[in-house]
Amino acid sequence: MTAQHLVVTMPSGPIPAHWAAASPFAGLDVCKAAGWEVLPGGPRPNFDEDFWDLSGLKDMPKSVRTNARRLDFRPITDPAFRLTAKEYMFALAVPGHERVLAQPDAIRSKFKPPSCFNIAVQLVRWLNFLTAQGIADLVEVMQEHCDVYRDVRSQRQRKTRGSGPITPGTMLTILQPVRNLAFYRELFTAAAYRPGFVPWKGHSITDVAGWKNQGENSVPPVAEEVFQPTVAAALYVVETLGPLVADEFEFMLKRREEATSSTPRHVSPSLRRTLAQVLETYVRQGKPLPEVDERHVTKRMGAGWDASDPLLRVHLNQLVNERSNYSSMPDRMLDRVRPMFEEAVAKVGFAGTFGRDAVLVARHDDKSAMVPWTLPLTGDRVRDLAFVVLAACRVLVASISGMRAGELDELTVASPQAPVTVSGDTQRFKLAAKLIKGRELGGVREEWVVLEPAYRAVQLAARINRAEGDGWVFPRSPTDFLHARLRKWVNGPDGQRLGLAPIPAGPVNGRMLRRTLALALAYRPGGLLAAKIHLKHVSVVTTEGYAHRPGGSQGTLLADVEQVQEEHHLELTAQAFADYRAGKLPAGPGARDLIKAFEHIDDVLPEHDPGTAAVLDNERRLEMMLRQQSASLHLQTANYCWFRDPSKALCLKLAGTPNATKPLAGMCDSARCPQATHHPCHLPVWQSKAANSRVFLDNPRFPKAEKARLRPEVERAQQVVEEIITAGTGYGQD
Repeated sequence: MTAQHLVVTMPSGPIPAHWAAASPFAGLDVCKAAGWEVLPGGPRPNFDEDFWDLSGLKDMPKSVRTNARRLDFRPITDPAFRLTAKEYMFALAVPGHERVLAQPDAIRSKFKPPSCFNIAVQLVRWLNFLTAQGIADLVEVMQEHCDVYRDVRSQRQRKTRGSGPITPGTMLTILQPVRNLAFYRELFTAAAYRPGFVPWKGHSITDVAGWKNQGENSVPPVAEEVFQPTVAAALYVVETLGPLVADEFEFMLKRREEATSSTPRHVSPSLRRTLAQVLETYVRQGKPLPEVDERHVTKRMGAGWDASDPLLRVHLNQLVNERSNYSSMPDRMLDRVRPMFEEAVAKVGFAGTFGRDAVLVARHDDKSAMVPWTLPLTGDRVRDLAFVVLAACRVLVASISGMRAGELDELTVASPQAPVTVSGDTQRFKLAAKLIKGRELGGVREEWVVLEPAYRAVQLAARINRAEGDGWVFPRSPTDFLHARLRKWVNGPDGQRLGLAPIPAGPVNGRMLRRTLALALAYRPGGLLAAKIHLKHVSVVTTEGYAHRPGGSQGTLLADVEQVQEEHHLELTAQAFADYRAGKLPAGPGARDLIKAFEHIDDVLPEHDPGTAAVLDNERRLEMMLRQQSASLHLQTANYCWFRDPSKALCLKLAGTPNATKPLAGMCDSARCPQATHHPCHLPVWQSKAANSRVFLDNPRFPKAEKARLRPEVERAQQVVEEIITAGTGYGQD
């Protein structure tokens, strides 16, 4: 039995004139209707065109890719479908148009160009899928077509970047235009779904896509074993190597700009003498001949050079240019001067031109060991190293400021503001740019208060990237790619020569770095983020940035921190309550009040048989009461501070500020404060303090007066250790 093949002829070509004229948006200026300002002389697409060039928009965010600045409907085969796609995209960009407002289920929020591009890409694929299925009119679309399309698109099939299931978030973007075309059917001129048909009717599009709202931030933090060496390396690269690399990079660019472009017609006697003098100077001074870039080595090999040729890696053109007006010498002339070159390279060898007299810097792992900041580099390797520094700058700023990718992209050479001196002769550093997320096209002016390393990193990046005006400070590459480049360099011979700790493999992107910072500020506000970055300093500048601009980006970061902090404090309070129930009681001056609070919770909660309906209500009441208790919790390194009554706080009494709303962490004396408690998790801190102090007491060279001062502190620390062990029913004993 022979197979029967159905041949379907589908319409194609331009949109018929009578359809185009009948569209409610015919002849409209897309940018004017959408309220998008165009630069002078920039393209202004008309609705009737099948290609909308938005590259001339004045306020387009810098992070938007070049291809995302154009909406191309030409790939849609069916002209009726093409007109429908344009009408749908216009309705998303101009939701205030009278005909769009007449659609009861139309989306009322205005889509910005990048979002329009993402929707347009998926719309083209959906409509062409229907054409491939033999659908000549959208009224023929059935639920089966939608289901098949969902199944086809749910799997990514790539030859280069791998295959696999598409994430629910991406599926949501893919399926939204399939569903939303039904809500605009009265608006469409040439093709629309049949009346009453809505794809996946009765189901939310999020359920169809498999996307679930987590209710909380589901972005994971960067693994600690990855984060710590990453930030340490970025700091070292920016602070130690950055200025040196910038100097060498600028020197390399200047040298290349000054090079001439002439070549000799033949090897004259004067040119031969000049080359001989140049080579003799190198030999006399013992300097290696300049090395050519690897790409030129590859080019020479492709042109027939032998891999064993002693001149394969010698930068012949640079030698020619040193004392002559010529910038290069053709290969056909090389044989006439080859002997003198081979003799010179046999005596002194070859090496990169740049970084030959590198200054000494301290190794990262041993400050007493001094090494050259680089080995000799070719021009291309200087450029590669400059890119590594740019990568380190961006990773560092993202790690310690919490700025989003879109905000980093908006930084310009003018972003670093003049430092402001505050009380205590300290300085505050600000970065000015734009806040893009959640704002109208073009964003709004924003300022971030940042630590000095982040401020310097932006200045360094602007210098290396040669940013001018509103040009880019950072390269147009995602953070995960830049981190991968930094990791490759750190783990390579150059990074290891400088004593940098290897960076393990693991995912790192901008959102993960922001999440890591938020969790660190919430979980251990008095500790170190990484290397020399103190979290208390990050907290101070973030809070000041929020106070300066309450509705800004740092306010959002602070809100994220406070939300995580609230949940973390609830977890710690719940753990303390569970320890209390298990017989591991708190110690410290505030232990009695905390035990009374836990006893009250136990009394309020009645007993229920497991499995009864009242158990769930009981758990909710317990969480509510523990949340009330955790609201007063403030974390210290060696204790918990239950700051419920400011009048009892020892730190406020010592500071003379009884009306303060928060405890003063720097003046905490938990062994005497009636609101401080010690728990099993604090035992190692106190044991370490007692042990370290005894070392000084046992030292015969330690001054007697200092011993007398230190002895009460040791006794107090030991007393706290014994109280924690006793209260915890033997916790910490072998």
